[in-house]
Amino acid sequence: MTQRYCLVFLLLLFPSSMAIAQSGKVSGRVIDRETGEPLIGASVSILGTTLGAATDVDGRYNILQITPGTYDVKTSFVGYQDVTISGIRVAAGLTQDVDFSLPGEDIEVEPIIIIAQRPLIEKSATNVKRIIRAEDFEDLPVRGTSAYISLVPGVVQQYGEFYIRGSRSDEVGYLVEGANTRNIHGAGNLVTTIPEAVEEILVETGGYAAEFGGATAGIIQQNLKTGGSNYSAFVQYETDDFGNYPHDEFLGNFSYGYRNAVLGLSGPLVADNIKFNIVGENSFIRDYEQIFWTGANFGFLEDTGFFSGLAGDTSVAPVRWEDGNVPARFDNRYTVNGTVSFDYNPLLVRFASSYTSSRRLINDLPIRNLFNAARLPYDDNTSFFGNIKGTYFIDPLKFVEVNVNYLTSSRELYDPNFGDDQSFSDLLLYADSAKGAEFGWQFVGPSEPPNRYLFFGFPFNRPGALVTGYERNKRSYIGGSASFTGQWGRHEVKAGTGYERWTMRLYSIGGLAGLLSTLRTQPNLAFGSDLLARVIRNASNINNYGYDEFLRELDSGPDGPKHPWFLSFYLQDKIEFDDLVINAGLRLDRMFMDSWRILDPSNPVFNPDDQQLLGIVEGTTWTFLQPRLGLSFPVTDRTVFHLQYGKFVQAPELNRVLQGRQSAYDEQGFNSPIGNDLAPVRTTQYEIGFTQQISEFTSFDITGFYKNIKGQIQQEVQETVAGSPLSPYFVYVNSDFTTTFGAELQLRIRRTNRVQAQVNYTLSSAKGINNFPRSSAGAIQLGDEAPSLVSPLRYDQRHRGSVWLDYRFAQGDGGPILQGMGLNLLFSFNSGRHFTLSGGGLGQQRADGGGILNDGDPRNRVPLEPINSSTTPGVGTLDLRLDKTFVISSYALNIYVKVLNVFDAKSVIDVYLRTGNAFDDGYLTNPELSEQNIEANGGQRYIDLYRAINLENRQHQRERNGNDLFGSPRQIILGARFEI
Repeated sequence: MTQRYCLVFLLLLFPSSMAIAQSGKVSGRVIDRETGEPLIGASVSILGTTLGAATDVDGRYNILQITPGTYDVKTSFVGYQDVTISGIRVAAGLTQDVDFSLPGEDIEVEPIIIIAQRPLIEKSATNVKRIIRAEDFEDLPVRGTSAYISLVPGVVQQYGEFYIRGSRSDEVGYLVEGANTRNIHGAGNLVTTIPEAVEEILVETGGYAAEFGGATAGIIQQNLKTGGSNYSAFVQYETDDFGNYPHDEFLGNFSYGYRNAVLGLSGPLVADNIKFNIVGENSFIRDYEQIFWTGANFGFLEDTGFFSGLAGDTSVAPVRWEDGNVPARFDNRYTVNGTVSFDYNPLLVRFASSYTSSRRLINDLPIRNLFNAARLPYDDNTSFFGNIKGTYFIDPLKFVEVNVNYLTSSRELYDPNFGDDQSFSDLLLYADSAKGAEFGWQFVGPSEPPNRYLFFGFPFNRPGALVTGYERNKRSYIGGSASFTGQWGRHEVKAGTGYERWTMRLYSIGGLAGLLSTLRTQPNLAFGSDLLARVIRNASNINNYGYDEFLRELDSGPDGPKHPWFLSFYLQDKIEFDDLVINAGLRLDRMFMDSWRILDPSNPVFNPDDQQLLGIVEGTTWTFLQPRLGLSFPVTDRTVFHLQYGKFVQAPELNRVLQGRQSAYDEQGFNSPIGNDLAPVRTTQYEIGFTQQISEFTSFDITGFYKNIKGQIQQEVQETVAGSPLSPYFVYVNSDFTTTFGAELQLRIRRTNRVQAQVNYTLSSAKGINNFPRSSAGAIQLGDEAPSLVSPLRYDQRHRGSVWLDYRFAQGDGGPILQGMGLNLLFSFNSGRHFTLSGGGLGQQRADGGGILNDGDPRNRVPLEPINSSTTPGVGTLDLRLDKTFVISSYALNIYVKVLNVFDAKSVIDVYLRTGNAFDDGYLTNPELSEQNIEANGGQRYIDLYRAINLENRQHQRERNGNDLFGSPRQIILGARFEI
């Protein structure tokens, strides 16, 4: 009766998410050592848990729903001696084969404990599953889950975003503890994990089973560690600051003010069947983006008065900056990850959570803001993730699982001079001269912040110049999932459903100086909230939903929050024979983006009185059926083939779909491209692979893939009918596609004779029409047709790979000096990005821009070759970690040094489109482009400033294209870890 009530209680918890609780399985046979006969009814158990099973008539057993980790597995049978196999590594979604051969009790031997070796091939995998385990990444010289993921074959990381097998970055799915953590508004993961809290990272670059959805490129799963049976704790600290920050060199290197502290505690809680693991981290860096940075000193310079400043006005301080460190920017983050597991078999409950709070001081153009650091914006981010998983075993081979999960993420970008958590009245002070005077800023007028200096053609912000607007957003969902899993002989059948309901709020505003000026010159407009709201919409650049114009939360109305929801059902059967594994499934997804659809896009109707678009209806609820089929052929214990086919569907990035009414349109027309009832992106993928274990210590696998992606977003022009009050306008449509194919190779060498190694390599090709949703914006703004030529994509890299080698002495090996010492080398390489060598005039750029060609705006760009037919230079980077562990009793102290970019290589990651290299933008060396600006802006002084600001420190590249041209310089980090 009690068990029945527990089951009912769990089912009532289900509100229904895309949470997919990930666990592993242990299977095998128990036989008599002497005769080889199966032992029927032998008991097999996972030590430290209540999980176990009994063997059937063939001596086979299956233990389901095992949390990823390392375990000891024990079997016992009357009349036979117990046998324990230790170190069995269980991975999410995979089956570990563990066979036992039991001796009779009449054979006198010591207790039998067998130490398992980590398998080199995964026979139960029907698609590529790249597993990065805790023991793999704890010795790597790089730190952070993103750094580990970037090493996986098939994954490309560019400017902090992942591209998997040629898909766009927003098509990658993220799971933590089986729950969806993808940023559906754009791209990336909303949850931060600490490496020391992660048990494993599982990267599926394609072909995942029917239980997974919401991603068309690949899925990155992270599972957190579970507490052990004994108490343990550790503290870890590392830094690159040896007293040389800022600007001083140590061993030829600069410090970036980096400090990282981690504290962890694990063990039983109250009782042995309740276990916890909690890890906290503070990561601080004074210079959050390490770049090659060259100092300069131009002394005091005089303003030309071009920006309405005073001609002859001298800079408030010398125009000077130092080598090595970019001034006035930092990043400070606090994160906590934890799990608590309750083992009351047949009821298991697991709670996992993550909390992150971070603050960044934004300074993307540090030379221009040299005198205005006091007005640089803060970017505050907070996230909380919680997941409760309940498992009820109907019997050892059948269980019901229910997940309830919640995720919330918020951001505030603001001027810190007016406090945190600002109100609308605070925003008006951004451009208020009286308030500015309190900080010593000299405004031009009552609502006009200081104008820029102009020194020999280069603008610099005066103290108090307004450099930011304001943004606040909140994204959260509540949901859950439920599934039933049963093992019938060779069949593991799973059926489930999931549901997510999001609440999306956004408030973004610019043009605050113009808004305050309007209110001061026409104060009668401020009477009455409705009238004032209209003034805010007309006199500022506002985009809001979930908030009204006054930054107050709304729950309904034309400016209410957006509520996208996602519902799924799936059924799959994994059939495991000795020489064949079949994973077949079917998935149904229903998606509602909470967008709107214009009934007649060629003649939209706008009501100027309440500024609402008429003639719109609720967007489509999309439904898709997706078959998945995977086959694995374990030809022998050392040779496995696999095949996979599947269809995958994903909602487009919602920042192209969800917009506030004022951001989208006003009396004149649409202010920005609109997503008019966009459909999900669809992918069909094929995969074939081969895995071979070469020796007891070495294996390799090679996988070929092909996929076709349809329905990607691109900007086009919507024509309007004759007589329409609106001109043709820009829309986002599902008109783009990408075709990718390639091969992935991984070679693994298990530790032998102190050496462990791994080689990863990807050969790929990704072709399509556009690189990102606004690639064609410049062309269609000129009235040209949208591009239709298929060419290599910018983020495609033909060759990419890594090699890591670990040489390590165990305790008691190598004598007192070398024991516990290890060296890890990581070499990463790639063949570069595609680009188009181009020419063109200066366009409307100022003299400080140098006519740099904008990647995303071809209006002033003339291609000199076929699109994306050139590539940036190939690069390679070597990192190392040297460490030594001292063990005293039950205590361990590990001291290490990491050197990133050992040879301080100035790796080229992008180039100027005029020249095809990163050291010359083709401006000063071309008199036709530069001669007039040189003469008009001081001759040699202009040239000197141009070289220091743009060529040495690449300010124009960062301003126009949003990225740097080089990788990071060398960084030396010293750290220590103490474990109990």
